[in-house]
Order: sequence, then C-alpha cells, then structure tokens
Amino acid sequence: MRRAAVLGKGRLAVHSCETIAELPDTILDTVVPNASEPDWDIRLSEHAAEQWPDVRILRSGDWRDLEPGRCDLVFSVLYDRIIGPGLINSTDMLINCHPGRLPQYRGVRPVNWALRNGEHLHGVTIHIIDGGIDSGPVLGEALFSIWPDIDEVEDVWRRTMRHAELLISDTLPLLGRITPRGQDGSLAVTHYSRDNGSLGDRSDWTRTLSDNSTEHRP
Repeated sequence: MRRAAVLGKGRLAVHSCETIAELPDTILDTVVPNASEPDWDIRLSEHAAEQWPDVRILRSGDWRDLEPGRCDLVFSVLYDRIIGPGLINSTDMLINCHPGRLPQYRGVRPVNWALRNGEHLHGVTIHIIDGGIDSGPVLGEALFSIWPDIDEVEDVWRRTMRHAELLISDTLPLLGRITPRGQDGSLAVTHYSRDNGSLGDRSDWTRTLSDNSTEHRP
C-alpha cells in the first residue's frame, strides 16, 4: 500500500487530496498546509481535518516535518516553500503542480508574468521536483487561451485553477505509466520575487488595484 502526502493550499490542494484518496492501493497519509493559509480560498487544514479525520496534518507548513521515506508519493500544490534534497532524495515520486508553462515560466507568479508579456497562451504543468526551480521532467501539461487586452490576473488565475483540476484528475491515476519528458533548458526563464517590481500594472489581482493593493493573491 502506497502512502501519500499533499503539501500546499486552497481548493486545488483539496482536489488533489480527494483525487489521491480515490487512487487504488494508495492512502492519503499526511497533509502539510501552507503555514499562512489565504482567507479567500478553502483552508486546506480545516477541510482535511473534517474530511479525513485519520490523516495527519502538519500545521507547521514545513516539509522538513515530513519524515524522509514515510510517503512514497508527495504532491506539492501551490506550496510556498522550496523543497530540499532531504525530501527529494528520499521520495519515490515527488511532484509539483505549477500554475504556468514550463520551461518558459519557472518560478513565482507565472500568471502575472504571462499577462505582462502579452502571451495568448498560458498553461499548467505537473512535473517531477528536482534540485532546481520548476526544472524537473514534465509528466503532464494543459495549455489554454488567454486574452491580455481583456483578462485580469484574477481571470487567468481562475481559468488556470479549472484546467489544473482537470490535469490533476487525468494525471495522478497514470503515475508510474507516464514517461517523464525533460524540459528544454535553452527556453527556460525563471522569475524570482525580487523581479516583481517589473510587473507594472500586472503586479496585483487586477490592474485597478496594482498601484495600492497589498493582496497579491496568486
């Protein structure tokens, strides 16, 4: 029997828990909610405690509290910490759901950057976690249209979450049968938090908030 853990936040992490709990020969063993959970989305810690009372919840939000080797499958979904080699090297299947196209939009706030760059396609990617930032081999992706002249960040974020749910539902049951596809490093662009000042009017949930809001929800 395979034991699994989910790290992250919100509705998408809850959907991941539900999907994993339905996989054959798999037990949802541990949930690691982000230490700071948003109040504008489902709180993973509260939902997990109600829905799966036997599941262990690590409220510290720290991946280091998940003992190496305890879980065969660890799924990061909007998790807010960089996972280190201690967990990478001890987990059979350590994967991440990234709300952007790879390798072009590695790192933080891919939705904001896609709109800032005037893209007409955006995506969501499930990939293996390695020692880099969103650089591991790809297991699945979904691409969809966006309209930078019309869309706000909140519009594309919600669209991304819808496609991410479908991708998770399609991909997780196939783990172990999918051949991972390496990323083309020559196309890679990584955005860091220190770059956020270059987002201009795409720095916030909507362009009308970009000058004076501190929400930065995505």
